[in-house]
Amino acid sequence: MVHTVTIRHATLADLPLLLQYRRAMAEEIDNADPSVVNRMITALEPYLRAGIAEGRWHAWIAEPGGSGSLEIVQWVPGRQDPSARRAWIHSLYIEPSFRRLGIGRRLTQTIVDWCRKQRFEWVYLHPSELGRPLYQSLGFESASEMRLKL
Repeated sequence: MVHTVTIRHATLADLPLLLQYRRAMAEEIDNADPSVVNRMITALEPYLRAGIAEGRWHAWIAEPGGSGSLEIVQWVPGRQDPSARRAWIHSLYIEPSFRRLGIGRRLTQTIVDWCRKQRFEWVYLHPSELGRPLYQSLGFESASEMRLKL
């Protein structure tokens, strides 16, 4: 475990770093075509800028090492989660040289703790195969979901 890592709430000034980490994640996980990644980053920048300003996108920076984000979205109330909002963890990314040091765990726990304070009953995410063991060790459970590309 790295004890010299500081985790702080990100601000709009951190947007370039958040975009840098999102780009690295897309390139690493999806092995995406650079033009596709550029298109995503171009669309993501104003989306995050507005989301941070509106309070629906929150991010935390681990210095050094990585970042994790959370989006609060409107959602149809359901049987297990009657709230009309959901907390979705997005884009948890740890730089390769800082992996396996507990930073991802600390970032995730920071986000989960924040969600508890905000009175969310559930936290959702779509894990990569690399991240799945971490989330399972923190108590996240698999749920069924299907999708259709149009």
